[in-house]
Amino acid sequence: MSATPTRAPAERPLGALVKHSAIYSAAPILRQALSVAMTRFYTAWLGPAGAGIKENADLWCIALQQVLGQNVLQALVRFYYDQKGERERAAVVSSVTLVVTLGALAVCGLGLLFVPWLSPLLLGRGGTVPSSELERVTTLTLLLVPFQLATMSGNYYLFALKRSGLYTGLQTAKLLFEVGMNVLLMGVLGLGVTGFLLSMLAGEVLTSLGLCGWMLWRVGPRIDRAVLRPILAYAAPLVPVGILQLALHQADRRIVLEFLGQEPAGIYGFGFRIASLVTAVVLGPFIVTWQPWIFAVEDREERARLVARVGTYAVLAIGVASLGVIAIGREAALLLAGDPAFHAAWRVVPPVAAGYVLWALYNLTQIPLFLAKRTGPLVGINLAAVALSVGLNVVLVPRFGIQGAALTTLVTFTVLAALGMLASRRTAGVRFELGRIGLVLAGVGLGGAGALALDALEVDGRLGLLTALLAKVVLCAGLAGAAWRLALAADERARFRAWVRRRLGRA
Repeated sequence: MSATPTRAPAERPLGALVKHSAIYSAAPILRQALSVAMTRFYTAWLGPAGAGIKENADLWCIALQQVLGQNVLQALVRFYYDQKGERERAAVVSSVTLVVTLGALAVCGLGLLFVPWLSPLLLGRGGTVPSSELERVTTLTLLLVPFQLATMSGNYYLFALKRSGLYTGLQTAKLLFEVGMNVLLMGVLGLGVTGFLLSMLAGEVLTSLGLCGWMLWRVGPRIDRAVLRPILAYAAPLVPVGILQLALHQADRRIVLEFLGQEPAGIYGFGFRIASLVTAVVLGPFIVTWQPWIFAVEDREERARLVARVGTYAVLAIGVASLGVIAIGREAALLLAGDPAFHAAWRVVPPVAAGYVLWALYNLTQIPLFLAKRTGPLVGINLAAVALSVGLNVVLVPRFGIQGAALTTLVTFTVLAALGMLASRRTAGVRFELGRIGLVLAGVGLGGAGALALDALEVDGRLGLLTALLAKVVLCAGLAGAAWRLALAADERARFRAWVRRRLGRA
């Protein structure tokens, strides 16, 4: 008799979950749309070597964020919901924000004293980019990171408050400002990577000062050690996990840079951005909506059931959307590249896009460990994946070039997702729906293999461009339709259609 009252309330918020995910997705979708629209200009303004330097500057921004406390900021949402009083919740927000931001300012400020030594270490040696430009890029990177973390802290506070509309408005305004600055500094003044980073720095300074000022005014600036201690204990394993996950995403690019040079690194990064488009747009907003919702469910068995079921739906949605990227990967590379040297990036799109569907699945497997506050197993899982990734890249990149790095991404994320599901089952009793998820992944894999084969025929002149594109669209659409019918039961499809009709005002 207890099953009905616990399940019914949990099912109804699925609509709210989709709604808030859609609102949170608005800013990333706009960001990606503008990025796509501007790609032709950025590639022309930077060239392959400049794009390769930009990719490595991005890498080190993310790396420093991980080292200096991004995962402590992520713990803010988890512990915010543990507190029953507003004063305790305010202490969580204030303590985490001040400790992370002040620590980042201290470390990055110290790093500014060693810029000439850090530049070749961070951005590589030689190539066509002069050392003075590399030093400017390193300086701007160090200046940027503390403000990025401060903005991130404010964003997590908005996630905890479920202020999706305010978050989207702020991110949209920041994005439009940065794009306008890019046009001025890169396009008009020709400042290259320096101009790109100056635009980001201006946007982050304005956003972090405004958002964090408002946040600290609301909660009061103080550090509560009693509140902070359990947060740091929870986040401690997540710091090495974050660094290891950074290596999973970036080691291939660094190895491409070391073995093949700056231009192949830029080309690979260009293809990587196309391939990871769906995950960049969908996964982050879904996770920031999903975590507060599932954290509020107290029944352990119900949480396990919901994690497994919603996991299937999320993998299906991301898998189907990724088939669309796979279908047009080559054409997107040809259309968006402002320099013909970037056209070769099409070869990495299908395997990387398929790999990021598995990365999304792995992200879902982390949720049960966060719920149980048992983050330790994630260190071993990610360490094993990094070792596999580095080993495969060192072997495959010198032999197969950027295609070897793309294949490594697919294999590594496959292993990572499998290890994550195993840990979730052992630690929290979550049994992911392997049969249904496997059908979706098989469809994505077949779509990627078929797209590569058809593109190869087009490059060899045995198929015309439009014929190859049509064949890929038909193949991927057919696989998406098969995943929809085979991975979902008839009543699930009916409920989804009914929900869409209600949203469209046709109910």
